[in-house]
Amino acid sequence: MHQLATPVIFCSLFAFCATAVYFDLRFDRIPNIVNVLGFASGLVISSACFGLGALLGSLCGSALGFVIMILPFLLHMVGGGDVKFFCAAGSIVGWHLLWPSFLTGAALGGAIGIVLLIAHDRSLTRLRCRLILLQAGCWRRRSSVQSLSGPGLADVRFPYSVPLSIGLVAVTSIQLCVK
Repeated sequence: MHQLATPVIFCSLFAFCATAVYFDLRFDRIPNIVNVLGFASGLVISSACFGLGALLGSLCGSALGFVIMILPFLLHMVGGGDVKFFCAAGSIVGWHLLWPSFLTGAALGGAIGIVLLIAHDRSLTRLRCRLILLQAGCWRRRSSVQSLSGPGLADVRFPYSVPLSIGLVAVTSIQLCVK
């Protein structure tokens, strides 16, 4: 059953990420029920496909998701839904794929953020002002959406579940192709 397990895990991850991204883009939040179902599917699939020993790996993945996302949450860089989203994703992919997925998603999120700031401001002076505010720690949290604002600057926001999902799906796809 091991050969069938990896595509099942990938399909579960993809459905979970697509659902979370839909809600985050449409409603600026990821409902708890989506995160609970993602978490539960990770536990069920890992234990059904690989046995009870894999259940521990799934729980460790969820705990690692919390550890990775708690600091950005405390710094108001992500919302609580993003923390729960990454915990649920950790239960699906396990601890071994979560860190590279986060690094990929965070790098992509940073690049998207810079592009959005440049496209929104269309001025190097205002972009410089935003970067100074970023360095000063002037992030504000609005549900699960990043926001950067300051005096005379409108908010530029985007749901962080998008780059995190892309990172999760990309790293899991690569792992699936390697096996």
